[in-house]
Amino acid sequence: MNILYVCDCSGWDIVAYQVLHTALQFSRLGHKASVLCPRGSRLYLECQKQKVRVLPLTLGAKFGLFEPGGWDIAHFYNPSDLNPLFLKKARASARVFITQIKLGSAKGYQRLAALEPYVDVFVGACNSVQEEFLRAGIDQRKTFLVPPGINIGRWESAMLIKPAMFQKRPYKVGTVSMDKSLKEQELFLTMAKYVLASLPDTHFMVVGLKDDRIRAIARKLGISDKVDVLWERGDVPEIMAMMHIYAKTARRDGMSMSLIEAQASGVACVIPRLKGLSDFTVHDRNGLIVEPDNAFSCAEAVTRLINHPDLCHWMSKMAFDYVNNNMSLPVVANILLRLYEDSLQQ
Repeated sequence: MNILYVCDCSGWDIVAYQVLHTALQFSRLGHKASVLCPRGSRLYLECQKQKVRVLPLTLGAKFGLFEPGGWDIAHFYNPSDLNPLFLKKARASARVFITQIKLGSAKGYQRLAALEPYVDVFVGACNSVQEEFLRAGIDQRKTFLVPPGINIGRWESAMLIKPAMFQKRPYKVGTVSMDKSLKEQELFLTMAKYVLASLPDTHFMVVGLKDDRIRAIARKLGISDKVDVLWERGDVPEIMAMMHIYAKTARRDGMSMSLIEAQASGVACVIPRLKGLSDFTVHDRNGLIVEPDNAFSCAEAVTRLINHPDLCHWMSKMAFDYVNNNMSLPVVANILLRLYEDSLQQ
């Protein structure tokens, strides 16, 4: 099967990750997978590094000025502004798929719905996206749920040491955030202050955005001696291995790759009740769901897990099992392969 993955993304996020690793997985399965993305983007460079065939997504290509490459499937990921001419050109020789991962505005989904005549399958990465597809008027028969995939092998080593980790004190509670407004980080640190009031030996770590103001917030709260600020790291699997609990303090709807990575590492997770973020979590089973933008509610959940190590360990294992069984790359690629084959047969 000859598959083209299209991603108009210059940064490195959950969308770019999905495109790269899905293309890699299908290449390993013996298919011809190519990626069309902006030249010089992190995705373009990663494709070159991983020896995935990559083509530059130019302005002309966006308007349909490119030669079809004999693709069976043209799969667009999180298109923000697709030109119908682009889709028409792709649709002339291939089945067209659109995967929506990030939650967008109602107008964005309406734009996608207007493209329905040129699209064979709309793929939602979570239930919340599926609901938006239907709300925009897209034919339900054309929509499918395929969760984001993760290279589980990179993270399961962290899971293997968790039984011993959960016997150790003090507990380490961490988060990963690239929020430039620092509101997520401030909420996490406020939660940490509440936890420390009853469990003063607990340690905390903030990974992600490099900004000295994060340390300043910790000092202002009087907890800087209990917080490690690690900035953006390339050794996140090792960081996850040190965590007992991952507390996501996002304040807006959307999916999080770091949350999936934490669950794949066997870290017990506290998650705000937000679209996308909490779609794959069952409260009291593979995580604890708390009210969003509520530091005290988050602190109560973290304190509960610290005070009940057996529950914390059990919940972390359930989180790993869910990701391994439903979101590992082989599982996700197999679902996509069935959708591709069914579409081609029709």
